[in-house]
Amino acid sequence: MSRRPTKILLVEDNPADAKLLQATFDEVGSHASEIELVEVPRLADAIRRLQEANFDLVLLGLSLPDSQGVATVARVKEVRPNLPIVVLTGHDDDNVAANALRQGAQDYLVKGQIDRRILLRAIRYAIERKKSEAEINRQLERQRILNDINSAVASTLDLQSVMNILLEKVGQVFPQFGSMVHLLSPQKDVLEALVFRNVDAGSWQQTVPGENKGFNSITAHMKTPLVIKNAQNDPRSRRPEFLRRNGFVCYLGLPLIVKDEAVGVLALFSKENDAFADADIQFLSTLAGQAAIAIHNAQLYDKLKRANETLEQTLEVKSILTGVMAHELKTPIQVIMGSASLLADGMCGELNQEQRERVGKIEAGSEEMLRLIESSLDMARLERGKMPLLVTEIRVRELLAELESEFSEAFAEKGLALEVSQPPLDSTIKSDRVKLKEILRNIIDNARKYTAHGKVSLEFAVKDADRVEFVVSDTGIGIKAELLPKIFELFYQVEPSQKEHASAGLGLNIVKRLVGAMSGEIDVTSEVGRGSAFRVTFPREISTHLPQ
Repeated sequence: MSRRPTKILLVEDNPADAKLLQATFDEVGSHASEIELVEVPRLADAIRRLQEANFDLVLLGLSLPDSQGVATVARVKEVRPNLPIVVLTGHDDDNVAANALRQGAQDYLVKGQIDRRILLRAIRYAIERKKSEAEINRQLERQRILNDINSAVASTLDLQSVMNILLEKVGQVFPQFGSMVHLLSPQKDVLEALVFRNVDAGSWQQTVPGENKGFNSITAHMKTPLVIKNAQNDPRSRRPEFLRRNGFVCYLGLPLIVKDEAVGVLALFSKENDAFADADIQFLSTLAGQAAIAIHNAQLYDKLKRANETLEQTLEVKSILTGVMAHELKTPIQVIMGSASLLADGMCGELNQEQRERVGKIEAGSEEMLRLIESSLDMARLERGKMPLLVTEIRVRELLAELESEFSEAFAEKGLALEVSQPPLDSTIKSDRVKLKEILRNIIDNARKYTAHGKVSLEFAVKDADRVEFVVSDTGIGIKAELLPKIFELFYQVEPSQKEHASAGLGLNIVKRLVGAMSGEIDVTSEVGRGSAFRVTFPREISTHLPQ
């Protein structure tokens, strides 16, 4: 098969120079048939020719009737950015040469110094350099696309968005191709077409007999790219009508592989038989590999989301059941307490010392069990948003003194100071005393656990006419900034490796929920190695029910 001649556009208004160049080409001899020369005298003529036909190279004069200097190069580049240009000039000027190359020319020839060897070499080198430059730019663009899709799919766990991003990126590089994403159904028995680009989605029938033996199924089964030329007439095609209706003649299937398992297929269609070059298939395979991981992660997230919704429903049932059971347990406990009280009062006969002690233990144990049941009921109500609050007037100074007394021994054993502020005697708030003490007790004990040296402080302040604030600060180990948003999560522990700090991770979660139930807000600031400060703000008078 004969090779297509190199088509060159000569832009030169000087007939003598044009003839000289033609003569130089004629000297090529047996190679003359390999070059097709088209001559024009003006830049406007050159632009028209470039718009009408394809050329391999432009020999461009810089002194034309309608354009002068290196600006002529820029005008040609605007029309055909990827066409190699060799500049012709009558001046041997290095500055002009450098400027022409900066504008995009590949070489620079001085008229009168051109012979056959120089001219052929300049043409060949200019074409090859432009090809190399185009290939480098193409590879850079494809690398950018790969980086873009990696960043884009990493920014979302929405399956539909991931698939749309994939086809969008394919379209940026291959706008002429039709494309589809097929994913295996949850039962792993059928490939479902979910997103389309440059394809008449309506012509893709949902059910086709024997489709599980079609192109996409073969691709998924073989786990390697599949190219089908003349796809309309291929006996393996299960949708020839779809291909004919869209004008597609060539198919490329790329498996979406995760952990050596196909999760789907990226299918591309072309209206030309030789549309998919090896380099294109390699690039698209890399693209499909990145997208497959993102699709798999999105599928896992979707499963996790559904499982979480099921878990939330289960926890709601559990919360209701816990409340019912705790409520039902109160009756037999109260019977035990009533019977123990009758025994202690001698209603069933006089008791000796040992019997009174044992009855006392029954009463104490029953009271403790009743408190645990009440706590369980409170937590169940809190989870269901139905926890009542017992609001009374609280003298803040007395409340803080009680907390100081409760913790004095524990702090003394650890060698820590507990500093409690002394608000004015008439400082009062209206709140739930029991729950407020539980909140402050949890925070103080948490501060004690995470403080090895120094002190823990408890302060009270009136923020304004409607709000008050309790602050518990310590000189402990502190909390890293990135961990602060997590410390109120259920079961979260900042330092589970330290024995004294080991716990179920419930305390601060319960605190936050109680604070919210009492229309309050809690905030924490911390610096590693210097300590933490928990600020709890409440209305001076809270509502008697849990906010909805």
